[in-house]
Amino acid sequence: MHRYLLFTLSLLLLWVWNAQAQEAKFRKRPRSLFKQPDCYCTNRGLRVELGDFSCLYVDGTAYLAQCQMALNNPMWRKIQDGCPTTQLDSKQQADYPLKDVGGIE
Repeated sequence: MHRYLLFTLSLLLLWVWNAQAQEAKFRKRPRSLFKQPDCYCTNRGLRVELGDFSCLYVDGTAYLAQCQMALNNPMWRKIQDGCPTTQLDSKQQADYPLKDVGGIE
């Protein structure tokens, strides 16, 4: 009687252990175990990271665009026509003449 009880108990433990081992195969893995693709855009041969802005020149027109993802592909999304530039106002230009500092004559 004890032999049958021990045999049944050992079979039950084996079944539980096997079920846990099978379940472990299908558990979700943490994201850190998956290699993330190295996605980026290019502008005139230079690498531009996702989310960064760049001025694109296409068919003689310039516009500001952002590097974004669309359907798992990096792409440029137009933000505005033209590209932002920095300019000195006339007062700042008058304060720093280029001839005095050895610039263009």
